[in-house]
Amino acid sequence: MPKIAAPKCSARHPDRDLNCQMAMEADFLVLADRGAAAGWSREEVAEALIELAHNHWFALDAERRMFEECAGVVIRAQKLH
Repeated sequence: MPKIAAPKCSARHPDRDLNCQMAMEADFLVLADRGAAAGWSREEVAEALIELAHNHWFALDAERRMFEECAGVVIRAQKLH
Protein backbone atom coordinates (compact mmCIF):
# COMPACT_ATOMS: atom_id res chain seq x y z
CA MET A 1 0.00 0.00 0.00
CA PRO A 2 1.50 3.39 -0.95
CA LYS A 3 2.33 5.96 1.68
CA ILE A 4 -0.27 8.68 2.29
CA ALA A 5 1.09 12.11 1.31
CA ALA A 6 1.75 14.60 4.08
CA PRO A 7 -0.16 17.91 4.18
CA LYS A 8 0.96 20.45 1.60
CA CYS A 9 -0.56 23.52 3.23
CA SER A 10 -0.87 25.08 6.67
CA ALA A 11 -3.45 23.96 9.21
CA ARG A 12 -5.55 27.08 8.53
CA HIS A 13 -5.51 26.85 4.73
CA PRO A 14 -9.07 26.69 3.30
CA ASP A 15 -8.20 23.76 1.00
CA ARG A 16 -6.51 21.60 3.62
CA ASP A 17 -9.54 19.28 3.90
CA LEU A 18 -9.50 18.73 0.13
CA ASN A 19 -5.76 18.09 0.27
CA CYS A 20 -6.38 15.41 2.92
CA GLN A 21 -9.14 13.81 0.84
CA MET A 22 -6.90 13.65 -2.21
CA ALA A 23 -4.07 12.14 -0.17
CA MET A 24 -6.32 9.41 1.22
CA GLU A 25 -8.52 8.70 -1.80
CA ALA A 26 -6.48 5.84 -3.29
CA ASP A 27 -6.39 3.92 0.01
CA PHE A 28 -10.07 4.65 0.58
CA LEU A 29 -10.98 3.18 -2.82
CA VAL A 30 -8.82 0.11 -2.15
CA LEU A 31 -10.69 -0.45 1.13
CA ALA A 32 -14.07 0.01 -0.58
CA ASP A 33 -13.05 -2.46 -3.32
CA ARG A 34 -11.90 -4.99 -0.71
CA GLY A 35 -15.29 -4.79 1.00
CA ALA A 36 -17.09 -5.34 -2.30
CA ALA A 37 -14.76 -8.21 -3.21
CA ALA A 38 -15.65 -9.86 0.11
CA GLY A 39 -19.30 -9.95 -0.96
CA TRP A 40 -20.76 -6.75 0.47
CA SER A 41 -22.68 -4.53 -1.91
CA ARG A 42 -21.07 -1.21 -2.83
CA GLU A 43 -23.94 0.55 -1.03
CA GLU A 44 -23.36 -1.50 2.14
CA VAL A 45 -19.65 -0.70 2.00
CA ALA A 46 -20.34 3.01 1.49
CA GLU A 47 -22.81 3.09 4.39
CA ALA A 48 -20.37 1.24 6.65
CA LEU A 49 -17.54 3.63 5.78
CA ILE A 50 -19.77 6.63 6.45
CA GLU A 51 -20.86 5.24 9.83
CA LEU A 52 -17.27 4.37 10.77
CA ALA A 53 -16.16 7.89 9.86
CA HIS A 54 -19.01 9.45 11.87
CA ASN A 55 -18.28 7.27 14.89
CA HIS A 56 -14.59 8.14 14.69
CA TRP A 57 -15.37 11.85 14.46
CA PHE A 58 -17.79 11.67 17.42
CA ALA A 59 -15.15 9.89 19.52
CA LEU A 60 -12.54 12.53 18.66
CA ASP A 61 -15.01 15.33 19.40
CA ALA A 62 -15.98 13.79 22.75
CA GLU A 63 -12.30 13.49 23.70
CA ARG A 64 -11.66 17.10 22.67
CA ARG A 65 -14.65 18.35 24.68
CA MET A 66 -13.58 16.33 27.71
CA PHE A 67 -10.13 17.94 27.68
CA GLU A 68 -11.62 21.42 27.16
CA GLU A 69 -14.07 20.98 30.04
CA CYS A 70 -11.41 19.55 32.35
CA ALA A 71 -8.78 22.17 31.55
CA GLY A 72 -7.55 23.67 34.78
CA VAL A 73 -9.12 21.01 36.98
CA VAL A 74 -6.66 19.65 39.51
CA ILE A 75 -7.35 16.41 41.32
CA ARG A 76 -5.66 16.30 44.69
CA ALA A 77 -4.90 13.13 46.55
CA GLN A 78 -6.75 12.73 49.80
CA LYS A 79 -4.60 13.51 52.81
CA LEU A 80 -4.27 10.69 55.29
CA HIS A 81 -4.20 11.89 58.93
